[in-house]
Amino acid sequence: MTAGEIIENIEGLSRDRLTYSVRAGCVNPKKIKRRSLYFNEFSERDLSLIGRAWEYIYKHDMRTGAAFKRAERELAASPR
Repeated sequence: MTAGEIIENIEGLSRDRLTYSVRAGCVNPKKIKRRSLYFNEFSERDLSLIGRAWEYIYKHDMRTGAAFKRAERELAASPR
């Protein structure tokens, strides 16, 4: 899944906020090399994690790191 697809699926999420989350280490997408450039490839789990964290950030004004930690705990606790 590309960054554009993530942004399309999560209402209100901007490319800048997604890039910040990746650079801050909150989400670690797989790196794919195409010719001389590297691109992020996000998984379905990444989509779920970013979506839950974005809800906390956007709706509850939570800091990015705390939102991702909380979302990570929720995903770990939920049945697969």
